[in-house]
Amino acid sequence: MCRLLPFVGGVILWLLLPCAQAHEGHEHMPVSMKKAVEIALATTQDYTLNTPPFGIAQLDKSWRELPVSAAQIYENGRGYYLVSVENSLQAKTLYLRILLDGSVDAANFSGTFVSPGSTNTTP
Repeated sequence: MCRLLPFVGGVILWLLLPCAQAHEGHEHMPVSMKKAVEIALATTQDYTLNTPPFGIAQLDKSWRELPVSAAQIYENGRGYYLVSVENSLQAKTLYLRILLDGSVDAANFSGTFVSPGSTNTTP
């Protein structure tokens, strides 16, 4: 029995090892349009608490409670989604460029961006 225990433990470890390697904290598949909208809303909420990294001012608290319907895919580009988040109280729309890995690489209020990978924040 004692000799069998290391073998069983090794088999269990061997079976679990692929699972541990497959979950490294990132997704292996491109984000869906639905997920891009979710990311845009979460990012917009974050921008009410923290200063956005793209040269736009911190958003006021009215951006925090926007419904899911306030966000939509504005453009489905090659390698990215542009998601618009409309705040009717502010009469403003924030545009976020979300890459297929789920990262937000640009944001502005114009919806005009240079090629993906640049952080153009045209007002």
